[in-house]
Amino acid sequence: MGGIFGGERTDQRYNLTFSANARNLFNFVNPAPPIGNLDSPLFGQSVSLAGGVFNTQSANRRLDFQVMFSF
Repeated sequence: MGGIFGGERTDQRYNLTFSANARNLFNFVNPAPPIGNLDSPLFGQSVSLAGGVFNTQSANRRLDFQVMFSF
């Protein structure tokens, strides 16, 4: 039976797995929709970052590292 990434399952008692996850690794800015108020001097410009579950203004780039030890 294969493992998660196609590796072979072994009969070893312990297993140590390292993983990394990156979001917006090259730090491209994700702007919010532009201002739609015609009276605003900023009409048509985006003045904030796009919102969302995994996007905050303080963390535009995110790197997550994980170590899993199973026995």
